[in-house]
Amino acid sequence: MKLKHYFLLLAVGIVLLAGVALFATFRSHPTLFYVTEGFVVLILFYLWYFYRKTIRPYDTLIGGMELVRELDLTTRLAPSGQHETDIIVRTFNDLLGRLRSEHLRLEEQYTFLNLLIDASPMGVIQCDLDGNTTSMNPAAREMLSPSIEETIHALPLGETTTVRIPGGPQLFRISHLSFPDRGFQHPFFLIESLTSEIRLAEKAAYERVIRMIAHEVNNSVAGIIGSLTGDEAERLTALSSFVSRFAEVVKIPQPQLQLCDLSEEVEACRPFLENLCTQAHVRIDFCLTDEAIPVHLDTVLFQQVLINIVKNAVESIGKATGSCLASDQRSSGRVSGNVTKGLITIEVKTPATLTITDNGHGIPESISKNLFTPFFSTKPQGQGLGLLLIRDILTSHHCTFNLLTDSEDHLTRFTIQFPGTNDTIVVTS
Repeated sequence: MKLKHYFLLLAVGIVLLAGVALFATFRSHPTLFYVTEGFVVLILFYLWYFYRKTIRPYDTLIGGMELVRELDLTTRLAPSGQHETDIIVRTFNDLLGRLRSEHLRLEEQYTFLNLLIDASPMGVIQCDLDGNTTSMNPAAREMLSPSIEETIHALPLGETTTVRIPGGPQLFRISHLSFPDRGFQHPFFLIESLTSEIRLAEKAAYERVIRMIAHEVNNSVAGIIGSLTGDEAERLTALSSFVSRFAEVVKIPQPQLQLCDLSEEVEACRPFLENLCTQAHVRIDFCLTDEAIPVHLDTVLFQQVLINIVKNAVESIGKATGSCLASDQRSSGRVSGNVTKGLITIEVKTPATLTITDNGHGIPESISKNLFTPFFSTKPQGQGLGLLLIRDILTSHHCTFNLLTDSEDHLTRFTIQFPGTNDTIVVTS
């Protein structure tokens, strides 16, 4: 029961007692009756004064507390005219002003923090105390993949690890951290892309090593090759050529980008690619679009990339068919009178995507994580230069790409996503 209700009960009791007293003195003591009546009026006036000075300010303070509980921090209490009560009112208004200022400051910091997290290039994933994901920023959504999810679920609190995405050059650092929240350690994950930093460090390292090796080998070979004949001279010439191929990797020029139609550039490479596949008895199909797909390319470097990818696909098909019977071949058709060994499909589609698919030997998951590592190769005589060359050229074009074998249809796809452009191309017939 509220305090004003107790006061009302007290006032009613006093009024009833006064009424009984007035009734008792009305007939027997007329003089005392008027005295008692005056006393009752005085008590009623005092109760009214007491209510205004005490009960009403108290109710006002209770109403202010209710507003604070509902987080309405904009209300202020008016002075009541009662000295003691006004001290409480001033203190209450001062505390309410401080609470409002602190609330605004925290709200501004929270808004700034959310904007900072959303704009951050690092992925941020927040979890509840049970480890369930509650929110993630756009960078985390873009980086998230099955490999990263698997690592996140297995990473202990306070640990940091690196993950390389299968089939691509992407390398990520994942940290499992926490921050104090209402007395508990609130867990979250930071995902940082290390691809560009690692690539630049790798490139700087292998450029120095290759230049040094090429310089020393070529100088030594040039000094003695003239004095040798026969097999010795041929072996030294082959060694010089071998080292020179490594040196070519570090001499990739910066791309001279120009606006092109992706389908037209693939069509321009068709004769070279068909000749390459025909010699290996592999069929190649082109699925190009009539719609102009504008991209910025260095056409010479792009041709190198496309030829290298198709060459790798041809070798993968040759590896697969070399270990199978003719009856197990997976495609039909005849090229130059011979049964084809496999099929390569080149597809162009919007938005600015190029996909090269083959039904060759495939890429195991254990190998796919190292595909774009410098000088990594699964071929007995491989140097690991082809995919390294492709990686550096596509990265310089700001493309995203991956090379994976699908677990369902067992087809290997090299997918290249070109950066978007708002330019248009006028197609003339």
